[in-house]
Amino acid sequence: MLRTAVTATVTGLALTVPLGSTAFAALNPTVLKSLHLDAATLEKVQAYDRYRTRETLQRKRAKKALRFARKQLGKPYRWGADGPGGYDCSGLMMAAWRRAGVKIPRVTYAQYRQVDRKVGMGSLKPGDLIFFHGRSHVGMYVGHGRFLHAPNSGARVRIDRFGAARKRQFAGAVRPGAPAFREWSPSVRELVEKIDRMSAEKRADQPPDSERTPHNPPPSSTHFKKTDIPPITAPGHIPAEKAAPPGGHSAKPDHSAAQAPRSDGPSDESKPEPRPRAVAHPRSFWNGPSVEPWSKYVSP
Repeated sequence: MLRTAVTATVTGLALTVPLGSTAFAALNPTVLKSLHLDAATLEKVQAYDRYRTRETLQRKRAKKALRFARKQLGKPYRWGADGPGGYDCSGLMMAAWRRAGVKIPRVTYAQYRQVDRKVGMGSLKPGDLIFFHGRSHVGMYVGHGRFLHAPNSGARVRIDRFGAARKRQFAGAVRPGAPAFREWSPSVRELVEKIDRMSAEKRADQPPDSERTPHNPPPSSTHFKKTDIPPITAPGHIPAEKAAPPGGHSAKPDHSAAQAPRSDGPSDESKPEPRPRAVAHPRSFWNGPSVEPWSKYVSP
């Protein structure tokens, strides 16, 4: 993995701080530099940032492991099997967390021993592994006082209540993927929260994109330009650019006289105006003739 470095000035001393996949998950190096933290405080801030980053990632993986385990409900218990047709108790837990990207051992005793985060009965969260009978049996906590497990031979993967009888058999619990528990001083937590706020304010102070401002939205297929819609004109209307200016002649020559055929007969102006023809319509509501009632009143 390519690792870069950020040089932060701390009380006049230049420190090189490596950046990896977990370091500075939410901390802005520029903000850190502006605070001029001493070396010890900077180290605590970085450690807490890595810790909380792993915590956030673990919660996402726990949801994925639990989602996989739920899909195995109804499959038969098979001793020594880890899927996909059947499972024993520890094989199911290993397969579920393997799907979430976390490797845990195959057998129950090793699963409890090698997972760093140990959990008390009152602090269980979905995805945690619960051990019973001296850690010879394991299940996955699903929340609301229930756990999922592959019980024994002849049974199928199911969800049972974590009731009083099971609590008497409780032999510990672990949280795969989480770092070992560590107490952090309130001052370190408050300082990291301050850095987060300063980072958010710094991002908000960035100038907006000139191409994407509230007054100039990005182009969209649902927006039409004004020129895309042709003007709507009434019949016989002459556009303004083609009409003759007041008191003058049209800019374009009128070729209608040249195109009209010549005739030695009387002009159209001397002919009488033709009588309007009645428009044929369906029979009216009084079952009369199929002509408009007003046609008899029209004179030449």
